[in-house]
Amino acid sequence: MVRTTAVQFIDDIDGSQAAETVSFALDGQPYEIDLSVEHAQRLRQSLGEFIAAARRTGRGAGGSRPGRRPARRPGEVEPSMVRAWAAENDVAVSPRGRVPQAVLAQYRDAQHPAAASTEPASTVPAEPLIAQLTAAEPMADTPKRSRRRRS
Repeated sequence: MVRTTAVQFIDDIDGSQAAETVSFALDGQPYEIDLSVEHAQRLRQSLGEFIAAARRTGRGAGGSRPGRRPARRPGEVEPSMVRAWAAENDVAVSPRGRVPQAVLAQYRDAQHPAAASTEPASTVPAEPLIAQLTAAEPMADTPKRSRRRRS
C-alpha cells in the first residue's frame, strides 16, 4: 500500500497559502509566524520605522553570542562600580572575577545607609526594552509543515 501525505504551508493570518516563516522577538519573547508574501511585506513595512531606529543585538531571536553574559537584572550592581567604590574606600577587592558578597553588602550599605542591607538596591538604571526583528528566508528547499487555522 502506498500512502501520500500532502502538507500545506498555511498563512497564520487568513489561512491562505503561506510563502515563508518570519521570526522576530519583542520584549525578549521570540515569535514565529507563517505568512504569505503580501502579509510578510506588510509586517516588514509596519515595523520598518522602528527597525530603522533600533540597534541590533546578539544573533537575533535564536540566542546570544557565545561567551557573553546575559543582561543584568534590575537588582544587580555593576562590578566596575563596586570596584571603584572599594578603591576609594580602602576595601580590598580583586581587579578580576566575582566581587565577594561581603564587599557587595558594604557597597549597598554605603549607597543606602537607611536600608542597611535589608533589601538589595540597584544603582544601575534598568535598560529600556528593545524590539528585535529577524526575518527568516523563504523556505523554498525545506519541507513544508501544516498549521491549524486559528479561529
